[in-house]
Amino acid sequence: MRWMRVARVLTNETCNQGCGFCSARRPVERPDFVRPAAVLARIDEALAKGTREVVLTGGEPTMRRDLAALVRHARARGAERVVLETNASLVTESLARALADAGLSVARVHVPAFGPEADGITRDEGGFSAALAGARALAAAGIPLEITTPIVRNNLDLVAAIPGGVRAANLPVLRLVASMPVDAPDPATLAPLEGAARALERLDQAAREAGIPLSLDPGAAIPPCSFERPARLAHLYALNPGGANRPGHERVPACGACVVADRCPGVPRALLARETTSAFRPLMEDRIRRKLTVISSVREQIDRELVTRDVHRAPDGRLVPSHIVRIQFQCNQACDFCFVSTHLPAPEDEVVRRAILEIAHAGGVLQVSGGEPTLNGRLREYVALAKREGAIAVELQTNAVRLADPGRARELEEAGLDVAFVSLHGSRAEISDVITRAPGTFEKTARGLDALAQTKIRVRLNFVFCEPNQADFPDFVRLVAARWPAAEINVSVVGAFTDLVPRTESLIPRYTDLLPAMREGLMIARATGIPVLGFESMCGIPLCLAPVDPRGFFDLAEIPNGHDGGEFVRAEACGRCELSARCFGLRRSYAELHGTSEARAVVRGAEIG
Repeated sequence: MRWMRVARVLTNETCNQGCGFCSARRPVERPDFVRPAAVLARIDEALAKGTREVVLTGGEPTMRRDLAALVRHARARGAERVVLETNASLVTESLARALADAGLSVARVHVPAFGPEADGITRDEGGFSAALAGARALAAAGIPLEITTPIVRNNLDLVAAIPGGVRAANLPVLRLVASMPVDAPDPATLAPLEGAARALERLDQAAREAGIPLSLDPGAAIPPCSFERPARLAHLYALNPGGANRPGHERVPACGACVVADRCPGVPRALLARETTSAFRPLMEDRIRRKLTVISSVREQIDRELVTRDVHRAPDGRLVPSHIVRIQFQCNQACDFCFVSTHLPAPEDEVVRRAILEIAHAGGVLQVSGGEPTLNGRLREYVALAKREGAIAVELQTNAVRLADPGRARELEEAGLDVAFVSLHGSRAEISDVITRAPGTFEKTARGLDALAQTKIRVRLNFVFCEPNQADFPDFVRLVAARWPAAEINVSVVGAFTDLVPRTESLIPRYTDLLPAMREGLMIARATGIPVLGFESMCGIPLCLAPVDPRGFFDLAEIPNGHDGGEFVRAEACGRCELSARCFGLRRSYAELHGTSEARAVVRGAEIG
């Protein structure tokens, strides 16, 4: 996915609803502004400037009779995506079909509350019921849905019910998008910052529980320092260095010491007119800075992380193409060693499908990953698509928290899933939940593994060695042998190869320090018949240090030139090692932290120190 310029095009300025915080609504239309030729000219002007996504907005665009024609015109003139912002209360089945036939990409439905309480906010009696019917019509016509929710004074206690309402209503919503108006014809409708921040925290938690991705409108007025736990909400933001200059914003004293001052625009002046500067406090943790950051734009970051093109090195020397496709970036856990930008919104469906078809048509292995891919409602469809189109195997990389329901595991089995690669980083909650920063998820993952064990899906547990769990590996192997004896164990070692992962000894242990527990765990695995894999992978360990017979590595295919992306370095001993062409060496960040003296050369039948 490349960066896509977006333009918002007003189709009209009146609305059938009366939200007191809306600053876009006029009492009557301006004839010269609303006439079809004028709207078409605005669309053409936007596309002439390189726009590839046209957002049709208002007022309420569905009050126009020619809305489908506007969508069709934008498509015909080169728009790759056409998005409709609507309250959906006027959408009929025939209009929904016409919009779908015209090429509408997404409908963003305005939902300030889920239920009749919304009518008091929109001042439209019966409006919520009509909007729900309209949203259903759009979905039935095959138009993807997003929900947009403004956080205002009258819905602070209502927004957290929206994700659960969406799920209960079986609406196929791709994501929720929250915003916070700061200007309004009726200022009394605007939310105070503290109330809005607490409401957004509750909404985020509810969205996680419902498995619906939540995003924050890029123009939202809530600075990340407003939250009680900023790291928990960092995934809502997409800041980048140099992004500090935004019209209508100001710095407050707290900005002077903040670690994101070079990428956060500060506070909207309209908000400061109602708030004291004591509401803001500097962010001081580098971990939060990393989680708030993207390289340039959200779309470019998604493009960068969507697909990792890998190869599977079979024991017989074959190279099999193997692509990791991230169908979801957000996650219901928050491991410090995660290198994925979990603050990104989910990639678009059509882009995910193209990535899946690429590896499927190549006859390779698809690794469906995230974030946490089970949070994406289209997971089953993606697995089935890959198998139908030629993938020789489909692997799911997951924490299995949402697979505790046996029905979900069976659905994936029926779709053709071959392998569940499940992250579990400790033998008990006291260790695992600390690492994942998600208390209570250890037991949920265990129940998810129980459900997978009842299927034909091959289960492989991924144990990432890090400083907090390195001594726990023997007990971890015992747990697997006792509870999931048909499973395999994959060994990984934490590595800091993006700016998201802290390069500290408190997270990244020395290889020689973790080897005793690794050796003990391997002895238990051999005694109980549990296969242990992964030493040769990019996330494994230098092959000269792997506590297994090195003869098993000599038949591995050689690593293609450039495959490591420059992330690994060689020690002096690597120049004399017969496994050097099959071993990645030491990760560059590891060498910077611990050096390269642990490496040694290996030759067939002997070792050279």
